[in-house]
Amino acid sequence: MEEIETKIIATIGPASVGLVKELVEAGIDYVRINTAYGDEGQYETVIDSLEEAGGGVEVIWDIKELGALEYARAKGIGMVAVSFAEREEQIVEVRERMEKVRVIAKIESRLGVENFEKILAVSDGIMVARGDLGRAVPVERVPPLQKDFTKRTLEAGKFLITATEMLLSMVEKSEPTRAEVSDVANAIFEHSSAVMLSEETAIGKYPVESVKMMRRIIAEAEKWNRENGLS
Repeated sequence: MEEIETKIIATIGPASVGLVKELVEAGIDYVRINTAYGDEGQYETVIDSLEEAGGGVEVIWDIKELGALEYARAKGIGMVAVSFAEREEQIVEVRERMEKVRVIAKIESRLGVENFEKILAVSDGIMVARGDLGRAVPVERVPPLQKDFTKRTLEAGKFLITATEMLLSMVEKSEPTRAEVSDVANAIFEHSSAVMLSEETAIGKYPVESVKMMRRIIAEAEKWNRENGLS
């Protein structure tokens, strides 16, 4: 498997809960468990499958409520994504409840945009959650906001995740659109730390193929960056 620098995150859902080993073999670096869905039985299956698969793949525990942290703390999960991060206190509250945790702030609301600098200051990284963000602000504002958040996060030396609808057509089809390929490549050209698959791996017909396609696009874009002195 060709080595790449950009990390791949796969969201686990009904389509992939039984395919964790295959996703690891396809080259994921993180699994995202969205606690808005599923139950502890499903979470146990995913975590057990990760341990069996090996490879050092980590869990990103995606929360909307602080109560969801209890399970994560008991399991020793080291990365938490805070949905609809709108104020720095939300990030601090997570740190107060869990030791040695890396906290990713998901920017997906107008208030999150307005308070971005304060949120960034207390977070370990940012997820640009373009789906909900595109419903909170005019859709044409999302690309410039994405570029701005990417630049500021990376300049701060923090982890930047580009997320939502990256290969969305692969929920139903085995190949992405050209526009989706360009979208993923653009995230790599801008040096995103990671790119995330959501519906593609959670409910799609081609979860493993989506990961493989993501790797192919990343490899080609990183190659271009290297050849042009931009790596």
